[in-house]
Amino acid sequence: MLKRMINLAQVELNIDPIDPLLIKSGQATVSGVDMAFVRTYRFGAAPEPFIPGSSLKGVIRSYAEKICRSLRENPVPVCLPYVEPGQEKNGEQGQAACGLRINKMNMKSIPAADVYRISCPACRTFGSHNFIGRLATSDGYLTQAFKQSGKPLLETRDGVAIDRLTGGPVGGAKYDLEVLTKGEFGTRIEIHNFELWQLGLVGLVLRDMEEGLIRVGMGKSRGLGRIKASVNRFDLTYFGKPQQQLVGLAASCSEKERAAYGLHSETGPAHPLPAPLQKGLRYSYDLTETWRAALEPAVQNLAAYIKEVRWPSDIDTYSERRRG
Repeated sequence: MLKRMINLAQVELNIDPIDPLLIKSGQATVSGVDMAFVRTYRFGAAPEPFIPGSSLKGVIRSYAEKICRSLRENPVPVCLPYVEPGQEKNGEQGQAACGLRINKMNMKSIPAADVYRISCPACRTFGSHNFIGRLATSDGYLTQAFKQSGKPLLETRDGVAIDRLTGGPVGGAKYDLEVLTKGEFGTRIEIHNFELWQLGLVGLVLRDMEEGLIRVGMGKSRGLGRIKASVNRFDLTYFGKPQQQLVGLAASCSEKERAAYGLHSETGPAHPLPAPLQKGLRYSYDLTETWRAALEPAVQNLAAYIKEVRWPSDIDTYSERRRG
């Protein structure tokens, strides 16, 4: 079912640094700084700073996981994607990564519908070691408007390691880092075949990005990384037939598919959609001006889903049944 084109949300946004921003390059640079800002050659021009899509997706996922954990404390509704089964430490019981747990069950013999159904909300949305997920992010490049009006400002700053016993600097542990203090990056987020609660989850992240509550890159605890986003475009697309109101997968699939994939029922009033723009089999809706209000029912759907989701019991039961 998830291999079909059913719906799509596309969000175009700009990102501006509020605090100095450092996304570290893994390559040595001529400048000689210890921590250089990542750059790319685009269209054959001189190298310019950019924000990798992987960095953005990681930050969005991490913040979305915090939202889910805030909605339900016990049992925790999302996994820890870096924790291997059997290696959980204090406070991590029952939170081993979905992907690693499924790998131990022999992923190739598990139907895709089962993988989606037993995965936690975060892995359903962002993917895991063996599941592609619904959300994709593009690299953030300097916008044309910014490049026409100015240049990105990069500064070199000194840093020093601190002795945990004395509270003073550690001799010989000085380093320097290159931070970006001025720039505007354009990027794009796409959510393919979304459930309504997934759209609500991403909507909450976007709101907090607009309010400057999210940090990106290195040095987040040392005053670096705070950004401010602005949504320039928010489009919804439904394939095959138009929709009168905002709905997700559960309203677009058969009862058999809903049960197989464990889709959450969409309850409560749905937001009406404007007149669509038809493009062949696609029906597109412009929500740029109304996306916050339009996603309110989706946010309520998210809250209800997190309270009811049967993770980790679903993956525990499935694992026990396969072992038996």
